[in-house]
Amino acid sequence: MKKTVALVLGILLVAICCAASADKLAEIQKKGKLVVGSNIAFPPYEFYWTNPETGAEEMTGFDMMLARGIAEELGVECEIVNQTFSDLITALSVGELDCIVSGMAIKPERLEIVDFSDPYYAGKQILLVRKEDFDRYRTIADIKGKRIGAQTGSLQAGIVAEQFGESEEYLVDSASVLAMDLVKGNIDGWVITELVARQYMIAYPDALQISEVPVVFEGSVGAGVAVQKGDNASLLAVINAYIARVKADGTFDGWVNTSIEQASSLLQEEE
Repeated sequence: MKKTVALVLGILLVAICCAASADKLAEIQKKGKLVVGSNIAFPPYEFYWTNPETGAEEMTGFDMMLARGIAEELGVECEIVNQTFSDLITALSVGELDCIVSGMAIKPERLEIVDFSDPYYAGKQILLVRKEDFDRYRTIADIKGKRIGAQTGSLQAGIVAEQFGESEEYLVDSASVLAMDLVKGNIDGWVITELVARQYMIAYPDALQISEVPVVFEGSVGAGVAVQKGDNASLLAVINAYIARVKADGTFDGWVNTSIEQASSLLQEEE
């Protein structure tokens, strides 16, 4: 009898979970839009860009292309909400967002409070320095006591704390502010994804260079789409299938290349 009751309860629990998962997807489709949170200041992942054909300012980057593609796959509109990176998970957890698409690394501590899709992009982490300091900073010992920057709440902030513990930590929300602080000498180095670093090296070709200081980090498999913890199996299934398809057919690589070109032209104009 006890086994029968336990079996029935188990079946009911599975049914409830499956219904909840289906309801989250149905909820998005019922309201007709996918609300996506992102920090639109991280080229080429996401950034503002003026379309030369229309003169209109657009949110673009391969994260934005992915977000809009997911919404289209779901048959709904895409509403993108620009927020500071450190506030994104809170907004998602309280239900203000349906998902986060913002180059967010899949990390164990984040997996405790949100769920992630399969990774869609993995970037190498590096230390960016001024060219004039390249020969001075070749090892972690060389930057002991120096001020190292990273974006607040980011994967790189964790790297600075863990790997550069004897340096001074400098955290701000904006990547563009960090780039300018480095150029001006307000900080001595910036831990950042290599793809983003190379964008700013285009903007400041005579000022910035990737350091030989090793940045070793194996705590993430890459960036993923974050969704609320639980009640998301059906939604994640659609997102994962879409990610797999656009990566396999070359669509995602095309988005990355287009985003790099657009971000490069934008940063060169701002120089």
